[in-house]
Amino acid sequence: MYVPAFKRWIVEQAKVPGMSLAGLAMRNEVNANQLRRWVQLDAKQPGQWVTTATLLPVKVVPQEVPAPMLGADATAGAVSVEIELAGVIVRVRDGITPATLRVVLSCLRGTAA
Repeated sequence: MYVPAFKRWIVEQAKVPGMSLAGLAMRNEVNANQLRRWVQLDAKQPGQWVTTATLLPVKVVPQEVPAPMLGADATAGAVSVEIELAGVIVRVRDGITPATLRVVLSCLRGTAA
């Protein structure tokens, strides 16, 4: 399944004068007949690939740090960001690697469908 942004992009590329649909499809690993169909659909309904961005609600809440935690490692366990996705709240603590966060969010996105 292809995302609308990709479809929009490849259909626009297909409209470039002199562009080979077969070559464009092959370079982007799309069946040439599928690309031809998208171009025909776009000709009948221009702008059908236009989608609006979905913005996620963000709430910034000041975090109070208890007095005993103040010191060299005061932020070691502090929550930096909370992300709500697929009905789950993910609390991202300082020090988490981007790769780990990417895996967690990918797994949650898979359950959101």
